[in-house]
Amino acid sequence: MSANTPIMGSSAFLKKEKNFKNNMDSELTADVNFTSRIKNFQESVNGIGELLKNAFEKDVYERLDIGDRVKYDLFLSYTLNSLFWLYLRTQGEDPAKHAVKSEIDRVRDYNTKAKQVQDRRTIMPRIDVAAAQRFIRSGLWQPNQSDNQNADINVEGAEGTGEEDNDTVPEHQ
Repeated sequence: MSANTPIMGSSAFLKKEKNFKNNMDSELTADVNFTSRIKNFQESVNGIGELLKNAFEKDVYERLDIGDRVKYDLFLSYTLNSLFWLYLRTQGEDPAKHAVKSEIDRVRDYNTKAKQVQDRRTIMPRIDVAAAQRFIRSGLWQPNQSDNQNADINVEGAEGTGEEDNDTVPEHQ
């Protein structure tokens, strides 16, 4: 066969293919469930696109403090890897066997570590030195001593706090 020789029945094949496409189009547009899912998918993709546009603005990153920058970086890493995961699924590949799986797991691990650091900063108890001094002073109060002697009791490590001692020892009955 030469390059100029037409394929046998090519016009009939093209006609059948065109009819098949037209039938599929009409069947798919008539399927309400399918069209609603496609519209929902399209809206979701557009929403993700808008979110990513806003996330990639120039000034956003510079205005963030270090904790928010970590959250921002983790958010973008997880989002982009998840989108690639979805892309692999649409291409018929198993993303669980792809390197993107380990990358998503790595981002999750870092997200957990960042959360632990944040929790340590916010949940970690702080010692109120002035309140601790008042508790100790009132616990060491003895009825034989005058109020002035009790006020002179210092708690170890509480010296030099810069606070004046205006507390009075409560009178016990």
